[in-house]
Amino acid sequence: MSFAAIAALLNQTIGIDVEGIGTRNLKRVIAAQCDPEDIPAYFRTLQSSPQALETLIEQIVIPETYFFRDRKPFEFLIEQARSRESLRILSAPCSTGEEPYSIAISLLEAGLSVDRFNIDAIDISKTAIAKAKRGIYGKNSFRGEAWIDRNRYFQPAQDGHEVKSFVRRAINFYQGNILTAFPAAQVTYDMIFCRNLLIYLSRAACEQVFNTLEQLLSPNGLLFVGASEAAKVPGDRFTSVRQPFTFAFQKTAPVKQQSDREHRDIPERPMMTKPSVTPSKPIQQPTGLTDLELARQLANAGKIDAAVAHCNAHLQHDLTNAEVYTLLGTLHQVKAEITHAERYFQKALYLNPNHYQALVSLALIKEGRGDLSGAKLLQQRIQKLSP
Repeated sequence: MSFAAIAALLNQTIGIDVEGIGTRNLKRVIAAQCDPEDIPAYFRTLQSSPQALETLIEQIVIPETYFFRDRKPFEFLIEQARSRESLRILSAPCSTGEEPYSIAISLLEAGLSVDRFNIDAIDISKTAIAKAKRGIYGKNSFRGEAWIDRNRYFQPAQDGHEVKSFVRRAINFYQGNILTAFPAAQVTYDMIFCRNLLIYLSRAACEQVFNTLEQLLSPNGLLFVGASEAAKVPGDRFTSVRQPFTFAFQKTAPVKQQSDREHRDIPERPMMTKPSVTPSKPIQQPTGLTDLELARQLANAGKIDAAVAHCNAHLQHDLTNAEVYTLLGTLHQVKAEITHAERYFQKALYLNPNHYQALVSLALIKEGRGDLSGAKLLQQRIQKLSP
């Protein structure tokens, strides 16, 4: 009972879904803090001591990241930055700093001077923020930046490589909880990187995060999420920019009511977007579409259970389609059924060992459960797929 109470407290405080981080992993962390018979007393301590709760959170947060992770979002960032006079960017969560530094370096590569952009970076972990501010990284952090001249932005240090001061000055690091850090935002951001957080959160916490992101993102801004999180993005509020492997979205333009007497100016269209509104009535299923195509339409509209049903219908006559298993894995992630999601991603990779989304999604699941060696093997396979 006390374990469930601790899990509920973590969900209430930081939105964590226990299945997302792994029940076994959480039990291991709790066991390191107290003996089994002392768990009830430990729970009471967590309720009364913010410091004890912070210590527990530090233990369950896994700062597994590296420079230019997944690469494609940063290439797209460079492409977009060249047409901007100035940029304000948020990295949340920023973990140990590799992502916001990658953003800064990308902007410098795009030709922007440091005074033309501002980067805010937030993470719940005090330890992670301290490392980010220090800016010194070992070889494990350098797994995705071969296309960047490291000597231009880093200098040798005793413990690895140190980010040069002109790059560090471009970033403002803060410790904070994304669920509570922006109660009444006074600024908006041109770009927000919120990657590989949503997969660990409960549905309610995801909804709260999207409310915050919608508030913080400027009208034509870009939101970047993780590969396995794209299906969680509400289609009535955000629209994909459809750039391969970037998983970037913009806010869906609101539909404006106009009378016949109003002048009908053509509204400025957000870059590469089409308004998408989730229908309140069941989707009319066009004839001639396969169950897989229908499943994708339903998933995009947020009809998760119906999408799962059409995936299963497709499997009745086609058991060798990796796309179906990958979509099923993503749908079960959205439902916070991580064990089922993992099984489907594994089936997809059995059929297609080079399936990018299945590889990325399974790697993130393994990271969340503390299986860093398994995640690293998958990440190595992903790197081999990059052009």
